Amino acid sequence: MIFSNLFSCQNNEKTPEDKFWKWFLSKEKYIFDNADNLKVRETIYDDISSEIQKIDENLVFELAPIHKNGTREFSISADGIEKSFPAVELLISKKPKIKNWNFTAFRQRIESDDLEIQYGNYKIGYDDLFFRYSIQENQLGIELNIRNYDETAEMQNAIYILLDSLLGEYDVTKRIDWIDWKKLDESNIENLSEIIELRELIDSRKK
Repeated sequence: MIFSNLFSCQNNEKTPEDKFWKWFLSKEKYIFDNADNLKVRETIYDDISSEIQKIDENLVFELAPIHKNGTREFSISADGIEKSFPAVELLISKKPKIKNWNFTAFRQRIESDDLEIQYGNYKIGYDDLFFRYSIQENQLGIELNIRNYDETAEMQNAIYILLDSLLGEYDVTKRIDWIDWKKLDESNIENLSEIIELRELIDSRKK
């Protein structure tokens, strides 16, 4: 009987994913209503980060504004770190069904050919990125040519956000095997492809 009770208690222990969603369910209405409120937004984001990183320290998230249909998107990302992709997939696989919430794994592709972002001190868009590529032993590598590239980590982070928007986080990480970062030589643009053409290249390799 003692062993039976012990076994039962062990089976009832919650996984980290279960614990996160239980916590989220207890807070979801407040988060839904206040995530855009500048007075409390930072606290909300800090609280979610603290809970989600109990599962994996690389996990991050994004809360979209409320859509016209009354739903809010909550996307969970590994921030491009491939070893943490399984943690994202497992967490999303256990997502609860909650009215007005849409939960997604990884940063999603934005179907636009014209995007510009402000990231820290950098204002950069698709128009500033060009590429060429090579395929060796079925591995795809790209030479990324960036206008005014200064080799800082902050600028690389901004560019990764653009690439995630162009292709989706999953495809950026899983379908590009290496990236060579270069400052754009304006006189050489005619020998390069616009970055939006990378989307078609990636999709063609899925077939």
